[in-house]
Amino acid sequence: MINNSKGTKVIAVKGVDCVAPNISTILPPMSWKGKTCFIFGGGPSLKGFNFNLVNKYPTIGVNKAFVEFPTTLNYSMDSRFFTMVTYPKSEEEKKLHEVWMKYPGIKVFLRRSKKAKFDKNVFVVTEIARKVLSFDLSQGIYCGNNSGFGALMIAICLGCTRIGLLGYDLKTKEDRSGKPITHWHEGYEVQNKKTFQSKLDKFRMCIEEFSNVIKQRGVEVVNLSPDSALGCFPKSSLDEFLKESKKR
Repeated sequence: MINNSKGTKVIAVKGVDCVAPNISTILPPMSWKGKTCFIFGGGPSLKGFNFNLVNKYPTIGVNKAFVEFPTTLNYSMDSRFFTMVTYPKSEEEKKLHEVWMKYPGIKVFLRRSKKAKFDKNVFVVTEIARKVLSFDLSQGIYCGNNSGFGALMIAICLGCTRIGLLGYDLKTKEDRSGKPITHWHEGYEVQNKKTFQSKLDKFRMCIEEFSNVIKQRGVEVVNLSPDSALGCFPKSSLDEFLKESKKR
């Protein structure tokens, strides 16, 4: 405690180091070995999805998935997103922060470098710079260029052998007025359709690049968004996917 020129007592705050533990401290390697899991992306096909249909399985949410779906864990690679939900400024961010604080799952963020700082209320997964398929969360993951890809890497790293992708549309839709719909949730109303589709195409190519090695490792990934632009994995309805899961 120090005194300023007016004699008022103030607290000198030092830079805060990253105190978030590694995700492997709560989810050791192969924690979900041999299990079926579902990953929730941001595509508009998830609008109104009934989470109760899959809540018996391990689940991973991407970015704002926590707003609607109480998944097992929620993952993001965006440090700005961490700041927004942790230290809100606008009224919209404050509302999001309230939901974030009530989220019951494991909060996971990508730590790109030793300089990245996160508080102890979240867990971090380390970025691996090389394009490899990791099977050890304590070592980290190759994160690619989007959180949906990183979430898939985490599921594989945890040992899942069957993964259902939900909301991996990787394409925009339009409402009756012609307005582009990019996500199932709010927050992207001003997106330019052409520009955003270009970004989605890059996300798609990142996932496609890893599809063959994922198959070679015996991991079955199924796209549960039939109208999705992602064609490197077989597509199926959720009903058929669940029926097949019950047989195993």
